[in-house]
Amino acid sequence: MSETSKLPVYLLLLAISVGGSLSYDVPKATVKVIFPIGFEVSIPDESGISLFAFHGKVNEDIYDLSDQTWAADIIKSRNGRWTYRNRNQKLRPGDALYYWTTARYYGIDYHNYNQEYVVSRKDFQRFDENGTNVDNQPTLDNSQSNIFVQLIKRIQIRKDSIVNISS
Repeated sequence: MSETSKLPVYLLLLAISVGGSLSYDVPKATVKVIFPIGFEVSIPDESGISLFAFHGKVNEDIYDLSDQTWAADIIKSRNGRWTYRNRNQKLRPGDALYYWTTARYYGIDYHNYNQEYVVSRKDFQRFDENGTNVDNQPTLDNSQSNIFVQLIKRIQIRKDSIVNISS
């Protein structure tokens, strides 16, 4: 094989290696439910990102790129994250958020398709500024609640009995 016939092979190998090094993986988005209404979807900021796009629906899968309830381009990061905020959608445990995201990285758009987030009860726990769960109070199921009510009534009866005896 002559040198001139090897040139297209070398160019092809060079194009493949350069093309492979230009790929970028969009970071997996973080979904945060806002109590009582709303949600956020975000990715961390990093050098080279100039745009973040979010496209999504609730409880309906996305079948094509124009099939969405929300579509937004975020053009500025805040607090180290590129964040889409929705302040209108109320989410409940069991709801599924179907979405896809785009990050414009050094002028080229890269996508993360077919994403899904299922809302759970944990999403509705509130935390203070120290990260302590402020909703972490004991809860009673129905049978425990009934036992508790009966105990209060017995204490009240005994208290009344004691008061009546001493009168």
